[in-house]
Amino acid sequence: MSRWLLNYTPPAVVIRLLTTNGLIAYITSWVLYLSGASYDPRLLLPAWISITTTLTFLYHATQNHATIKRETAAALLVVAVASFVSMSSLLLQLHLTRENEPEVPVFVITRKLWDWAVQIFLRMRVADSRAYRPGEL
Repeated sequence: MSRWLLNYTPPAVVIRLLTTNGLIAYITSWVLYLSGASYDPRLLLPAWISITTTLTFLYHATQNHATIKRETAAALLVVAVASFVSMSSLLLQLHLTRENEPEVPVFVITRKLWDWAVQIFLRMRVADSRAYRPGEL
């Protein structure tokens, strides 16, 4: 992103940053919904882990390591400290508020899709067994 300041005008950089921020906010809201964290704060830890894992992967996949070594070290230090502090606080919150485990929307959706696929498979199998009768050949 520091290259943007060198290659583009300040308004163009602001527009790029706002667009990136909007995209990350939208994806984050979907991750929070699918993990169930928007309904139950005890599920914030898995949501946060998936968000940071995705952002870290994207950061390393899109970065040119040869040109900005100092920025990489500083960014990794900041991410590591933020990760530890937020993970520790979320684990403490999870430990203090343990009760019934809530339903996670992504697991509910996956279970419904699996049940639907099994029903279709069983219907196809029953239809095949009715079509093929060994004694009628």
